[in-house]
This record gives sequence, C-alpha cells and structure tokens, in this order.
Amino acid sequence: MCGHSTAQKLEAIDSVFMNSLANFSKNLETIKDSIWPDMSIGPYCIFRLNGPAFLMNHPSPPQNARLLKDKIYLLNQSDYGLFGATQTMINDVLTAHNDYGQQFYSSINQFYAELFHELHHVYQRNYVKDLKFDNPADLLTYPEDDRNFAIKQYENTLLLEMLSGAPEKFEQDLNLFYTCRSKREEIIGTKYLEYEKGAESMEGPAMFCEYRYLRHFTKNIVDQEYLNHRYLYSIAEPFYNRNTLRGKCLLTGMAQCLILSKHFKNWQSEYYSSELFLYDYFVKKMSPHKAILPDLSYEQAKAKIFTSVERQKHSLNYESFSKQSGIKLILSFKEFPEFQGFDPMHAEAINDSTILHSTLLKLAKGDNSLNIVNYKTVSVIADQIWFVKSVEIFVPEESISFHDNKLIISDNSAVEIKWKYIDKIRKGNEYTLILE
Repeated sequence: MCGHSTAQKLEAIDSVFMNSLANFSKNLETIKDSIWPDMSIGPYCIFRLNGPAFLMNHPSPPQNARLLKDKIYLLNQSDYGLFGATQTMINDVLTAHNDYGQQFYSSINQFYAELFHELHHVYQRNYVKDLKFDNPADLLTYPEDDRNFAIKQYENTLLLEMLSGAPEKFEQDLNLFYTCRSKREEIIGTKYLEYEKGAESMEGPAMFCEYRYLRHFTKNIVDQEYLNHRYLYSIAEPFYNRNTLRGKCLLTGMAQCLILSKHFKNWQSEYYSSELFLYDYFVKKMSPHKAILPDLSYEQAKAKIFTSVERQKHSLNYESFSKQSGIKLILSFKEFPEFQGFDPMHAEAINDSTILHSTLLKLAKGDNSLNIVNYKTVSVIADQIWFVKSVEIFVPEESISFHDNKLIISDNSAVEIKWKYIDKIRKGNEYTLILE
C-alpha cells in the first residue's frame, strides 16, 4: 500500500464527518443491545471517493495509517479501492464502510444508519453460521410474470397492515400474507421464492438495524419524513420488474423483523441459531393458516400492462447503450475469467444472456484485470452471471492503448482494464479483441 496518508488535505465535509465518528461510536454502545442482542461491533471506515478514509475500531490498522484522535486512523480511499456502502477486507479484517461524499443523504444520522446496516453484515459474515444468502444469478432470471407481481403487491400491503394497522385485523392479515406466498410459489416456483427468502434473510436484519438506529436518533422532521418514505411507505409501492425486487426484499425482510419484535422479546439469537430462512422462522413463530384471497383482478390488469412496459424498457436500455459515442470494445474471452464482483442491485437482465451493469463489474485472470465502477458495460454470459463469455463497453479512443499485445485503459478513473489479447480486429469505430 502507498504511504502518503499524511499528505491528505482535508476539506470541510471531511472534517465534519471525521468529528462525528466518536459520537457514532457512543451511539452504537447506547443502542446495539436493544436492537440486536449479542451483536458485536466490528471495524468501520468512512470515506470520500478520491479523498480521505477514516478508520475506527480496527484491531490492526495498516502500517501506513496515521492516528488522528479518538482512536481514528487516517487512510487514503484510493489505496483500498473502497466503494459505496458494503464491507471490504482492510489489513485482512472485514470492515464495514460507507461513502459520505454521496449526495442523497439529508443528514448525518441517515449516513450512519446505513453504516450500522453494513456493520450488521460484518457481524453476520463473521459470527452467524449457515446464514442463507440469496443467489444473484437467480435474480437475473426471476420471472417477470404479471400474476406473480399482482399478488406480490397485495402481499406487501398486508405486511404494512400487520406492522401498523388495526390489531384486531392482524390475524386475518397474517393468514392472507401466508396464502399469498404459497400462491406465488405455485406461479414462479420454489427456486425463485427461495431467492426472495435468501435476500430477506440476509438483508432484512441489516435493514432492521438501519431503521431502528435512525428511528432512535431522529430529532427533526427531515429524518422523520425519510423514515416514513424510505422504510415504510416504500414497502407497498407497486413494482413490476426483477430489478426492483431485491430492494423490496430488504424492506419486506425488515418488516418481518419489526413484526417479530412487536410480538416476541429477544427473538434475534433464536432466529440466527435456527438455520431457517427469515420467512420460514417468521411462519414458525406466527403459525398462520391458509385463507381465501380476495378478487385481485384489478391488480392483475395493472400488472399485465406494466410488466409489458418493463420488458420494452429492457430492449430500449440496451438500444441506448449501443448508440453511445466513442470506440466500442468487444472483449471476447478465450476461457471464462475469474468473476470477482458485480452489483446485483444495478444489474439489468436485457435477456437471459445479456446483462447491463451500471455500477460495478470486476473480472480477472492471473495478471489480467477488468475493474469498471459507475460506468455502463455489458456482459454476455453462458447460462449464469459467473460465466462471462464477453464484455462490451464504449470508451473514448484516446483512453485506449495497446502495448506488447496487452489492452490498457488506465487514465479513466471509472474504467481500468489491463488484459493480454490473442487477436485484435478493428472495423470502423469497433474493436473486437480475443482475450487470454
């Protein structure tokens, strides 16, 4: 790693967030046991893209880290490739992190609520055995079926009703919710319903922690409105495509956690030790029964229209991608490269073999690497997302260089490609390269 952390020039926003870290540490000690008993707090890092990174609660900070105050260490974001809200190994220790330079946070509390979300993922990955993850490959082929989406809209409304509706209706809503799930399994199949369960199981508890943190520390109307719209109202907002599904699973998993907390004390440890999907644990605790669903013909008519619109959008999005300016690179792999990462929340299946990535794609093979961040690219796959046959991307011609049979794109902060090629063909504004 580079050793120039001490050369960082801090801007005003950096100082504000650096000074807020000690308070976040105190907040964690105040509320963590009431939100998720037995949860341990791992290391965390806040940063600004192409700026500083501040590390706290880390058992072995890197040698080039500079101690500032309150056990806060200064690093460079670029040295560690930190990006977005997720978890990364820093000096061989899994570390939660979040980017405070993003524009969509209206308050410091909102930013730290999401960092607490990532800290729960660190806890899950380090201490929860047999946690059932969702398979991103299943999301990309999740059926865009109008019957399924029609029932799903009603199902999510029932969740919201169970959470904040009349207590005397709770059992009726619970039974209808359970029946919706069973009916949808008949439509889309067990594999895709278990995709939803996996996403809820992993993300629901983390979203629950995020919501509870923000609710506890909300002091103003801005955060209160954010609480309502971001977490509650959004549960029942209609959606008709697979790309929105995982985001909904964060909320439906969170809602199940909130409902469990209303009815049972300290259920969290029992859930993690049960080795069940969150939904299956929820059903076991709540003991619902099958019910008769109401007439959902209106919901189905809407779903039929809008799922058709969504399918058209996929085609238009790929058409828009294909009409970009610049040089089109078609990178065809002789053998499947090592798949190192992508963002399932922002990957769109144009069809069963063509995936449009908007935020992240990472591939490698030996000394060859492809890292694309916040830049549109397409992967053509063989059956599953992990098996990439080729990549399509548009870049300015001046950013491309060829040296010793190696494609190099390195002067673009969003696109870094260094890959040996076997053959190179140019036709007009298009290069086709056969890569190792």
